[in-house]
Amino acid sequence: MAARIEGLQNVLQNIAMIGPIETAKMNNRIIVAGNILESAVKDHASNTDHTLKELADMGHPYSNRYTADSGPHPDDIVHSQSGTLLANIEKNQNLNTVRASVEVGVSKSNVPYIGYLINGTSKQRPRNFIGAAFREHLDEFIAITQGR
Repeated sequence: MAARIEGLQNVLQNIAMIGPIETAKMNNRIIVAGNILESAVKDHASNTDHTLKELADMGHPYSNRYTADSGPHPDDIVHSQSGTLLANIEKNQNLNTVRASVEVGVSKSNVPYIGYLINGTSKQRPRNFIGAAFREHLDEFIAITQGR
């Protein structure tokens, strides 16, 4: 006489049925978080209240001779002048069953000066508006991806 517990096959079938549903839910969460990130990055790169001439008249307030965040706005806010930077903020999504992701950024081939803007130069302070937008919403991204 023996005691028997069966059910592994049922568990595996349930997992197989639930997998696509949960993957779709997670992909939707990634999409929502990506939309928020894209909007936040664009918000950080679309300030239009000062022209290049006005910034020059202020003594180039984002230059290294001044301390961080001493300009008319925090260093993570970028003024839009030509519109090139703002027009080239891209969101790329990779939604699959293995590793879903969303990425928001700017291609160096479309905006050659992006590295100088983000990392700074010998004359200009770093202006990492992308990282700032991400950090600003990090708790929200965590909540969204956790389904809260």
